[in-house]
Amino acid sequence: MPSLVLGTAGHIDHGKSTLVKALTGTDPDRLAEEKARGITIELGFARLDLPSGKAMGVVDMPGHEKFVRHMVAGATGIDVVLFVVAADDGIMPQTREHLAIVDLLGVDRGVVALTKADLADEEWLELVSEEVRALVDTTSIAGAPIVPVSAVTGAGVPDLLSEVDRLTVDAPAGHAGMSMRLPVDRVFTITGAGTVVTGTLWSGTVAKDDPVEVLPSGAEGRVRGVQVHSEGVAKATAGQRVALNIAGLEKSELSRGDTIAAPGTLTVTDRFDARFTYLGVPGEDEPFESGVRVHVHHGTREVIGRVLLMEGTHLARSGSMFAQIRLDEPLAPRYGDRFIVRSYSPVYTIGGGVILDALPPRRTNLKEHERALLAALLAGDLSSAATGLLASRALPMSSAEVAGTLGVQRATVADELNRADLERLKVGGETLFVTAAALNALVSAIERELLAFHDADPKATGISTAALRDRVDRRLAPKVFDAVIEVAVERGVAVSEKGHVRHPDAAVSALAAEEEARAAIARLVERDGLAPKAVHQWAAEAGIDEKAAQKALVGLAAEGAVIRRSADLHFDAAAVDAARERVEAFLRERGSASPAELRDVLGVSRKYTLPLLEYFDSIGFTKREGDARVLRKG
Repeated sequence: MPSLVLGTAGHIDHGKSTLVKALTGTDPDRLAEEKARGITIELGFARLDLPSGKAMGVVDMPGHEKFVRHMVAGATGIDVVLFVVAADDGIMPQTREHLAIVDLLGVDRGVVALTKADLADEEWLELVSEEVRALVDTTSIAGAPIVPVSAVTGAGVPDLLSEVDRLTVDAPAGHAGMSMRLPVDRVFTITGAGTVVTGTLWSGTVAKDDPVEVLPSGAEGRVRGVQVHSEGVAKATAGQRVALNIAGLEKSELSRGDTIAAPGTLTVTDRFDARFTYLGVPGEDEPFESGVRVHVHHGTREVIGRVLLMEGTHLARSGSMFAQIRLDEPLAPRYGDRFIVRSYSPVYTIGGGVILDALPPRRTNLKEHERALLAALLAGDLSSAATGLLASRALPMSSAEVAGTLGVQRATVADELNRADLERLKVGGETLFVTAAALNALVSAIERELLAFHDADPKATGISTAALRDRVDRRLAPKVFDAVIEVAVERGVAVSEKGHVRHPDAAVSALAAEEEARAAIARLVERDGLAPKAVHQWAAEAGIDEKAAQKALVGLAAEGAVIRRSADLHFDAAAVDAARERVEAFLRERGSASPAELRDVLGVSRKYTLPLLEYFDSIGFTKREGDARVLRKG
């Protein structure tokens, strides 16, 4: 099966599709409109068998300026570019734009086909070759061989095949070890099979029955079948052109631009940090201005967004700068992905770059550690990037979370995190890493918020852990915040009891008052036994407000001293235990008893008898048979 993808690029009417047909025997133009108009509108696909016996997938991309967005989608994931320039026309507008896109996408293997060579003499071919060479040598495919070829006569076709074959030698393997990711470039249905998507598998492997997630929507499905170039396979690997038959999803739930991925492996975001390169607008020398609206292309998806420069407000032509890309619609990018930027109107490719941080905080002024993180990511220094990410996020993170955020495998960063001078927290059996500065800042924030809470409400004896987390940092998961609270307790700046937190130097008088209220209510509950008063009555007798009485009763119920049957009905637990013994003895002697008979046993009115009997039923002590109660067996 082909494991590399060849993509065509070049100006309209320079013979890309005709050349593909000559090379593969397959006409990539499948639409009636394409055949009628003689131009490529949609992406076309074919299989190329090489002289060495290897095979490649071929993506034929449209050359018309109106369909450049389709060209960008098709260029997603290609390994080798077949760059086409017609010998009779030479370099044209889309020649330059397509080459710029190839360069920005980082495609570094290519061959130039000088098509329609039968229409030019040797001298003219040499002139066009020199012009093309000068253009190509400023890009990622510098040094690419230039092969004159004629799809009509067949001249040069064997030489072109040989050069393409040579480029596949030692071609880097796809990212098979990473999680599965497939940007979708086609969606259709097949009668009897259902929904089918196609694309170039960016990373990982995919097999029948694998669960998949559609991003950015989050819809889930299952792979019913896998094909590579119309042949059913057990498994497809990174770098292959793939068709997936997906169960559980309708065609309407998918579209070009979606990403099919292994569930839970990608994060949807409305922004990312990148190294942005500005190519400029044809015929203009004006610098790029931070914040302008643009078209952002990532994978097969196009969204509107803004490029916010983070090292200045303007960027000169051919310059590069760290930038945050803000999006009107979400994407699911990963570290190292390439993206293209086209002007808002009129639309032209003006730049692009490489994604560095796929889920950054919203800011444009970089702090020193944030700049260091982006520099490490740009250099591919993942060891420094792993610790830099922790400094930038200022949150505890597991090695899996760090790896997931960076879009790399866990093993790539785990050793560095274990060696680094970092604080560690244990959460649910997992180790979380955090910088000392970040942990100190979180503990300080806890103390500051506790003091502010007590200052605002001196009578309060504590704040719930959930409410405190909202005040400190909502990004922290509840279990992670609990671990940070433990550190604050160890450092003597917090006291945590039963889901509430207080400062050790505050709420002393409030705690004393609360304890007095609890003791007073406890005495009244014990006194009234099985015939309790309403809460407001107890509060009045104790000389406290009703809220304080309710809080005391909640605490007594948690301790097991009170049986709570409703917000206004609380029984003394010891009195209930004694009553249970009396009821048990009576029922063992009689077998069953009516509520009226048990009312006499309990010695209270019907008002309290029925709630008590319902309580006995609820704990499995008795059960109701008709109007009577019997002991529950076992």
